[in-house]
Amino acid sequence: MDEWSILDEVDVLAKWPSEHKKAVLEAGSKWKERKEGLEALNTIIEQNPRLSTTTMTIYGELMDEIRKVLDRETNIVVVTTAIRTVELMAKGLRHKFSGFIGMVVPFLIKRAKDKKKNVRDAVLGAMAAVSDTTTPERVQKDIVDWFGIPSPESKQTLLSFLFAYFCRQYSPDIPFVKTIAPLIVKASSESDVAVRDKACQALGGLKRLMGDAISAFLVPISTETAKIEKIQQYQEEAIEEFRKFQESQPKSMENGQIPSENSENSGETTEEVAATSSGVMDPWEIMDSEDVTKKIDKGVEAQLVDKNWKERVAGGESVKKSMEGVLRIDLPDRLVEILKILIKIIEKDVNVNVASLSAQILKDVAQKSRFAFASIAHRAFPVVFDKLKDKKAVLRDALVEYCDEAANTTPLSAYSEAVIAALGSKNPQTRQQTALFLSRFFAKNDTKTMEIEAVKQLVEHITKVTNDADKEVREAAIRVVAAIQKSMGEAISKRLLAEVYDDKLKADKIPTIVEELETEFGKSATPEMLRLAKHYKIGGPAPSSSGAPKRATSAVAPRPKPTPSATSRPGPSRPSTAKPSGTVRPVQSASRAPVVARRAPSPTSAPPPPRPKPFVARPAPSFAAKPRAAVAPATSKPIAKVSATPAVRPGSSAPRATATRVAPIAPNVIRRQAPPTSSMAPPTQKPIGIARPQTAGTTRSRISAPTSGIARPGTSLPRPSSSSRIARPPSGSRPSSRPGSRNE
Repeated sequence: MDEWSILDEVDVLAKWPSEHKKAVLEAGSKWKERKEGLEALNTIIEQNPRLSTTTMTIYGELMDEIRKVLDRETNIVVVTTAIRTVELMAKGLRHKFSGFIGMVVPFLIKRAKDKKKNVRDAVLGAMAAVSDTTTPERVQKDIVDWFGIPSPESKQTLLSFLFAYFCRQYSPDIPFVKTIAPLIVKASSESDVAVRDKACQALGGLKRLMGDAISAFLVPISTETAKIEKIQQYQEEAIEEFRKFQESQPKSMENGQIPSENSENSGETTEEVAATSSGVMDPWEIMDSEDVTKKIDKGVEAQLVDKNWKERVAGGESVKKSMEGVLRIDLPDRLVEILKILIKIIEKDVNVNVASLSAQILKDVAQKSRFAFASIAHRAFPVVFDKLKDKKAVLRDALVEYCDEAANTTPLSAYSEAVIAALGSKNPQTRQQTALFLSRFFAKNDTKTMEIEAVKQLVEHITKVTNDADKEVREAAIRVVAAIQKSMGEAISKRLLAEVYDDKLKADKIPTIVEELETEFGKSATPEMLRLAKHYKIGGPAPSSSGAPKRATSAVAPRPKPTPSATSRPGPSRPSTAKPSGTVRPVQSASRAPVVARRAPSPTSAPPPPRPKPFVARPAPSFAAKPRAAVAPATSKPIAKVSATPAVRPGSSAPRATATRVAPIAPNVIRRQAPPTSSMAPPTQKPIGIARPQTAGTTRSRISAPTSGIARPGTSLPRPSSSSRIARPPSGSRPSSRPGSRNE
C-alpha cells in the first residue's frame, strides 16, 4: 500500500508563518525574503506530504504568485525555490493538482531554456511531478509547443523529460506517441550534438515502451546506423531505469499489482508490463494511411508502357520513390491501375530489370496496404507463378519476395487454383519454386491458423509432385510435407499424406527438415499469419480423424428422390414407415450428412398415398353438334389407323376398359356440300376418321360407294386414282384453296 494514501490531509497554508506568507503573497518584498518564505513552505510540505483538498481555492492565490515569480523573477535562487514548491504541491495533491496545470506549466517550459543547469534540473523534477498527476492528453499541447522553442537548452530539457517520462510508463498512450514521436525523430537531426544525443535517448525510452513497433516512426533515420545503435543502447538504459522505478513503488500484497504515480492509471500487472515491453504492438496499426499517388508524376502511366526500357525503369523508380518513408498507404483507383500495368509488365516485358522493379513495387504495396491488396494479389498470383520459370536470379528473387508478402494479405483458399496450376506446370523451375513457396507459407502457420480445406485441396497435387522426375522438384515437395507436419502435427500429416510416409526413403528426410523449419520460423504461428487468420476468421478445431470435410450447415435435410423400382412396381402397395413426401427431417449435425434409417414394413402404418397419373394433353373440344357413332361398311377397311378405345359388342356386360390415350384423335370430317369440280386432290394433313354408314338415297359419305380406286375384300389396297377424293396430294406445294367444311 502507498504510504501517501494512509497519511492524514494537512492544511499546510494554515501552518505557514504569517511573515513568510506575507513576504511571498504581497508585493514589495525583497528576493531574500521571498526565498525564505518559499523555503519555509517547502519544509512544511516535506513534513506533511499529503495536502488538504477540502478547499482547493486556498491554493489559488499561492499558485498565482508562483506564476509571477516564474515569469518575472530574475534571481535564480528564488526561481529554483519556486519551482521546487510546484513539485512538492503536485506530489502532495496528486490528481487534484490538475486544475493548476494551465497556470504553471507554460512558465516552467519558459524557464527550461535557462543557461543555469540547476534551474533546468528543477524544471525536470517539477514537470515529472506535474505529468504524473494527469493524462498525457492534458500536457500534449504544451509539449508540442515546447518543441517549437529554438533554444538548444530548452530542447535538451524537453527530451530529458520525455526519456524520464517514458521510463515511468507501463503502456504507451497511442495518440500521445503518434503526436510526439515524429517530433523526437525530427529533433534527432538537429544541428546541436547534445540535442541529437538527447533525442536518441528519448527514442530509446520509447522503444523500451513500444518494442519493435517504434520502427514505424524511425523510417526517416532507419539508414543511419549510428543513431540506431545509440537508440538501442539507450533502450537498455531505459529498461534499467524502469526496473528501479518498479522497485521504488509500493507493491500490493493482494494481487501483485504495481501502482503508478497516477492513481487513475494504476493497476497494470507485471505480466502486462512484460507483454507491453516485448514488442507485440503492430506499428502499422498506429499509423495513418497516406495517398502516395499525390507524389507520383501525372505521366507515369505512359512512361511505364514506353517502348524504351529506360523510360519504363524511370517510371517504376518514380512509383517506388513515392512510397519511401510511408508505412501505411491507401489504394486509390489510380494506384490500382498502375499496379495492373506492373502486373502486365511482369507477364510480357522481356527486360528483367523492368520486371524485377515491378515485382519490388508490388511487394512494397502489399506490405504497406495489407488486406486491401487482396484483389491485386488474386490477379497477380497466376502471372507470378508462371514467371518463376525465369532463371535470372534478379527477377526470380524479386518474385519470390513478392509471393511471400502477398500471401500475408489473402487466404490460401483464394488462390489455391493458381497454386495447383503452377504445381502442374510443364516447367520444372515453376514447380520447384511454387513448392518452396508452399513450404515457407505452411511453416509460418500452426493448427490455429491453417486452412484445413485448402490443405486437403492441395494434398493430391503435393503427393504427385513428390514423385516428380526432377530431383530438385521432389526435394521441394518433401519440404512442403515437412512444413505441413510442422504446422499441423505428425498424426494429421500422416493421414493426409499417407502415400508419402509409406515411402521410407522420403519419410526419413522429413524429421530433419521439420527441425530446420522450426528453427527458422518458430514452433508457433508468425504474427503475419495470426493477423491473417484474425482478419479472415481462419482456424478452428482440428479436423476429425476420418478426414472428411465439413458439410455446410443447413436448416433441413434434402428430400430423397424416389427410386423407379419403388414407384413402377405392379401389385398392391405395401404399408411402409417412410414419411410422406413433403415432410423434412432436421439435420442432427452440421458436419455429418443425414442418415435415413430403413425399417421393415409395419402392418399398423398407413400406406403411402397413390402417385398421381402423369398429365397428358387432350385435343381441344368441339362445340359443334356431336355426330352419332358410325359403323364402317363391312366391305371397306379404314384408310388410316387411329388409336381409339376398344369397341364393345352390343349386349355385352363386360366393363369398358379405360386406357390412356397417347395421341389425340382427330374428329370426323363430314362434307355438307357437293364436292368441287377441281381435279386437285385434297391434302391429307388431317386423317380421315370412321366413316358414316351408307344409307339409301344418300351420297354424302366420301366412301359411301365403292369406286375403282377402292379395293374389294380379299384384295390388296391399290393406290387411289388421281380423280378420287381421297387421293394423296402431290409432293409439291400445298394448294392455295380447298373445299371448306363447317366442322373446320
